[in-house]
Amino acid sequence: MSLRFVSIILFLFISKAYAQRTVEPFPTHNQSPLIHFFGLPNHYGGEILSKNDFVFGNYLGIANNATSSQLLTEAIYLDGEMYRNDIIFRYGLLENLQIEMCIPLVRHSTGVMDPIISGWHETFGLPGKSREIMSNFNLTYLYRENEETQILMNESKLKFGDLSLKLDMPLIKNKKHMISVGTFLKFATGNKRQLIGSGTNDLGANVSGRILPVVKENAFTFFYSAGYMHIGSGALLSNVLTKNIVFGSLGSAVSLGKAWVPKLQFDFHSGFYKKSATRQLGRESIQLVLGTDYFISDNLNLSFSFSEDLIVNTAPDFVLHFGVSYKL
Repeated sequence: MSLRFVSIILFLFISKAYAQRTVEPFPTHNQSPLIHFFGLPNHYGGEILSKNDFVFGNYLGIANNATSSQLLTEAIYLDGEMYRNDIIFRYGLLENLQIEMCIPLVRHSTGVMDPIISGWHETFGLPGKSREIMSNFNLTYLYRENEETQILMNESKLKFGDLSLKLDMPLIKNKKHMISVGTFLKFATGNKRQLIGSGTNDLGANVSGRILPVVKENAFTFFYSAGYMHIGSGALLSNVLTKNIVFGSLGSAVSLGKAWVPKLQFDFHSGFYKKSATRQLGRESIQLVLGTDYFISDNLNLSFSFSEDLIVNTAPDFVLHFGVSYKL
């Protein structure tokens, strides 16, 4: 844990900030194979597109999972790698109304990054006892309760996940602060048996904001969000599932020159399966996301980041994110 926070401090202070650029938080959330398919929404730091503006985004997450737990009545074993590609369309429908659609493509596969991550953990002394007993290049997601197998998934298929829609409108917009409010709905369009979709229709609302720097040099932009989600019926583990979830995000960004915008972000949510005694399902989670944007032009942006679980075993301990967005 200490190594992580040392890296954060170094990241924040290695260089001066120059021209401030409008940036957005990373569109990420917990990539656990038993959580990723719920309707946790993206947020854009309070910013809403103007009427008729259009943004296309494509974001790929590669999440490596290696965790297990054996309790009196429960056993969980998550060993594999998940590739989730979110195709996102945003449109300024009205002057004060933005609509968003997210279409995920999901594939569970064997752990290609297993040897690299195991070496990383061993070199820096990071927690990861399950990796010591798990062999490389396997795919097995298993959950047992009272000696009955509730989930066993070891297939590798690429399929569309759960489609989601979101509406956002501004509350405050000035030179110092932006705040918007949104509502979202996720539909059960993905296959829940293969852990592509959740099998539930989820809905909720969130507030997001951005604190803008007073001066353009040597200053950070800060963004935040908080929200509530209600999970519908139809989930695989409905007997331990929590219907009501709170979530949020805190982050900061700083421009280095005209192109590079390093960003730091913390995403968090309450426990999705609070009736489970396992950390993997029942605990709240905080994920650290660290990376950068690279602006090829004012309208074309690339992003690169990685994330780790700050509360160990509540999310994948290593996720790579790659994104591109284009504004018309």
